[in-house]
Amino acid sequence: MYRSTLFFILFFLPFLVKSQENLPKLFIKCDRCDQTYLRKEINYVDHVRDQALANIQLFIYRNRNANNGNRYSLDFIGNENFKEKNISLNLDTNPKMTRDEIRNELKKKIELGLVYFLIETEISKKININYDSSFLSDEIESSSDRWKNWVFQSSGDAYFENETSRRKSNINLQFDADKVTDKIKLQFDLDFERANNRYENDDDIFISKRNRKSFSMKSVWSLNQKWSAGFSAGASSDTYQNIDFRYHILPAIEYSFFPYNEFVRREMVINYRIGYGYRNYIERTIYNKLKEDVYVHFLNFETRFRQPWGEINTNLSGKSFLQDPDKYSIRLDSWFSIRVFEGLSVRLGGELEFIRDQLSLPMRNASIEDLLLQQKEIATDFYTEFRIGLSYTFGSAFNNYLNSRL
Repeated sequence: MYRSTLFFILFFLPFLVKSQENLPKLFIKCDRCDQTYLRKEINYVDHVRDQALANIQLFIYRNRNANNGNRYSLDFIGNENFKEKNISLNLDTNPKMTRDEIRNELKKKIELGLVYFLIETEISKKININYDSSFLSDEIESSSDRWKNWVFQSSGDAYFENETSRRKSNINLQFDADKVTDKIKLQFDLDFERANNRYENDDDIFISKRNRKSFSMKSVWSLNQKWSAGFSAGASSDTYQNIDFRYHILPAIEYSFFPYNEFVRREMVINYRIGYGYRNYIERTIYNKLKEDVYVHFLNFETRFRQPWGEINTNLSGKSFLQDPDKYSIRLDSWFSIRVFEGLSVRLGGELEFIRDQLSLPMRNASIEDLLLQQKEIATDFYTEFRIGLSYTFGSAFNNYLNSRL
């Protein structure tokens, strides 16, 4: 019996290995997906750890959509025997969906895209297609939108900490109302934040408070595939910035070097805003003012590329006051993630800002508790930040086993 078993293994092992090698090799790049679930459910392909080893590459990008859910953009790129076969699909979710519902819908969309490749393999003989007849009636019912594309969202949170010598409390409330279509975008935001900190050390008591309230709105109109125009306005108060009350209105125009419908994969825009604002300060400022009118303009350039070789995001912005051009700020924020070669990825990022526009700094020096707890804005000429990361993976590329023990 042992001889027959050994003969069976030696005879059929090459065919089993060959069958394994013939399975399509799938690489999925998605930073916010349940990869374990996808590997478990989509078990008729080989999931590989590096895109160079795959003949089907899948890149999934997530962006906020009009209903405050997310749009998942799925780019399938064929390689080797699937070369020249590419397909793109979209999945829209809404805030009412649970994480399990989202990952299940994402799995279905991935499988739908894989059919485009699998129909040319032996696996196509085992593909069955099911159609839910209730889908059409549901779609007809949902096409009548009584909310006219308006989406409302409210949220709030509070936390409290209490010890013998320390007490902290923080309350946040938010309300958003958005209407987004291909032609227009309307956004209304209402925010409230209150933070109190109390520290006791022997006979000394330190109390620091921060209150912030704001209302903002934005309206943008699509002029064509590359031009947009609109305005933003708002009112707020912020103890951190020494603002008792302020308001502003800023007309704006924007140009996109690529058509707007390509923003998921590549985006390069430049926009300009100019307008008027009024400020009423809590304390007299370093310029000996309790209130003032300001005229300000902004210039912003932003570019983002999401490609199989990695992702690059750069933002360069400048701001100055028309009544005093010497008061300005310039900010550069850039980061990228690049796949160097098989298994090795590099992530670099940084921010550099020159600050010459702190009009609201109070004349009185900040207290030590406000300084340490960052409850008051302090004078500064610049801000820098640098980030670096490396990731290198090696070893087995064809391990589809899942084990949740312990």
